[in-house]
Amino acid sequence: MSLYAAVRHALVALVAACIFASGAVQAADWPIRPVKIIVAFGPGGAADQLGRLLAAELSNSFNERFFVENKPGSSGAIGSALVARAEPDGYTLLIAGSGPQLTGPAVNPNIGYDTMRDFTHIAMIGGDGYALAVNPALGVRSLAELLALARTRPLASASPGPGSLGHLLLEQFKHEAHADIQHVPSPGGGVGDVLGNHVPMALTALLTVGEHIRAGTLVALAVASTQRIPALPDVPTFTELGYPDVRGTTWFWLAGPKKLPPAIVDKLNREVRRIVQLPSMKQRFERQSLLTMDLDVAGLNRFLSDEVAFWTPLAKKVGVEVQ
Repeated sequence: MSLYAAVRHALVALVAACIFASGAVQAADWPIRPVKIIVAFGPGGAADQLGRLLAAELSNSFNERFFVENKPGSSGAIGSALVARAEPDGYTLLIAGSGPQLTGPAVNPNIGYDTMRDFTHIAMIGGDGYALAVNPALGVRSLAELLALARTRPLASASPGPGSLGHLLLEQFKHEAHADIQHVPSPGGGVGDVLGNHVPMALTALLTVGEHIRAGTLVALAVASTQRIPALPDVPTFTELGYPDVRGTTWFWLAGPKKLPPAIVDKLNREVRRIVQLPSMKQRFERQSLLTMDLDVAGLNRFLSDEVAFWTPLAKKVGVEVQ
């Protein structure tokens, strides 16, 4: 090797070492300015509520402001794509969820990102069950009554949007019950439309409809969980009613762009897991029937990989495809 080549090689190695060291220092000092958490849905929904809870706790943990920015559209795909393309510096994060990250890609091959390749998955927040809730004006109090009505007149059901978990659960129910029910995408999981009686029912997250069910302004016909929800003990599961494959939980977790520095990921994973175990948070989760899983980063990635493998063939089976 010539002297010139040797010097050039040494300089390149030195620059690379400096860049690596600078990145390590930045990750160690993170955060030194406000951190934006993208919620890919509008205000008031399950992702928004959990995002704001987490942002407040992380602000206290790191003595730096964490704030939510709502970027709704395309069933969460717009906000998710923004984070997938963001700089991996730890200052743009995402409340990832089953809809945009698991069922959305399963039904839309052109969604614009790959869940396991284009994001850094950081920490599980919690899981929310789903319920089929109807406006009392529909005049039905059971799933059997609903199906009988569906044979006499057109019905529609709202969900958070095309490709959402609510959409897939609805299609699975229709497939098993041989029911003709039109799917209606609706902001906020459809709750506003059902309360206003613009759409007679919604298959959506319990976090958005639970209070309305308990207040009697909506009537729950079934829950899409494997067992009854403690906060709604009188509401049967789809399984009990003869539809065992209509089950699912919408999970929410913290994610960021791909190539997020491991030091930042580890910091956030430890802190989110601590926050979820706080007595005040555990009480709130129990009151709202939210599920939790204590996962390290590797465990979270294994879980999400398994979920992708489950929802992709199911979407094909029920014939859901969104372009």
